[in-house]
Amino acid sequence: MAPEQLARRFECFEREIGIPGVAELGRYRYASAYEGLRLSAHPDGLEICFLARGRQTYRVSGGTYRLRGGDQYLVFPGEPHDSAGMPEEKGVLYWLVLRLKPTRQPMLFLDAKISRKLKRALLAMPSRHFAAEPGTQELLEEIIASVAESCAELGRLATAALVLRYLFSTLRASQHNLRAAPSARIQHCLAHIEARLAEPHPVPQLARLVQLSPSRFKVRFREETGLPPREYVLRQKISAAQGALRRPGATITEVAHALGFSSSQYFATVFRRFTGASPSQHRATHAE
Repeated sequence: MAPEQLARRFECFEREIGIPGVAELGRYRYASAYEGLRLSAHPDGLEICFLARGRQTYRVSGGTYRLRGGDQYLVFPGEPHDSAGMPEEKGVLYWLVLRLKPTRQPMLFLDAKISRKLKRALLAMPSRHFAAEPGTQELLEEIIASVAESCAELGRLATAALVLRYLFSTLRASQHNLRAAPSARIQHCLAHIEARLAEPHPVPQLARLVQLSPSRFKVRFREETGLPPREYVLRQKISAAQGALRRPGATITEVAHALGFSSSQYFATVFRRFTGASPSQHRATHAE
């Protein structure tokens, strides 16, 4: 990833933070889709990703994992991984890479014995893809703020304590693996959207459908789907558009109007934001 290339389109934070055992800490906020993650591996490192907002596809060791907002995802040492030919999507993602080898090397200013136990626990996490604990994004933002505040030894010790909290939170989340399906109310809402994709679906209308106040509905919807309602609706429209554009004879304007977009220009803007390609590029690629 090259932050200097991304500055105009989104924010990217990525650095080594000078704490034993921590190779890298990063965060991106993508305003639109970007080129996919190329195949890579961390020979001696464990990567912990947290998708705070959006959707993202990753592939590791032959398995494909589809993350939604609120999910964590692990890549163990030496595992080749990429984004399965998909772009890195619009959203907010954090990553932490830990150096776990050599095993005897201390981490987070802990003594050697405790470090070994912590490394063994991290490598033994039973789930690779799971729902993060509540408050995970706030904790990660606190870590980033702590890094920015001080490079002195006591400041790094404070940052290490926050990282340790994050690791224990990840260990608990992996054990519990609480990735629940949406509630009956939200499932009813999702089915309603799917059946009427051409409609605009304003939040007050969807909230009335499931008998919640608009403010409470927005909170519930994002908690259970990982996306705000408006972004969920747009993503569903774009997903349907991708299939429609592959059908012979369908024009971009026809697809745009069939899905309720006010113009083909606006449709193309939204399509590129979520896929990283224009509708015509998408159609040409799949025609080939």
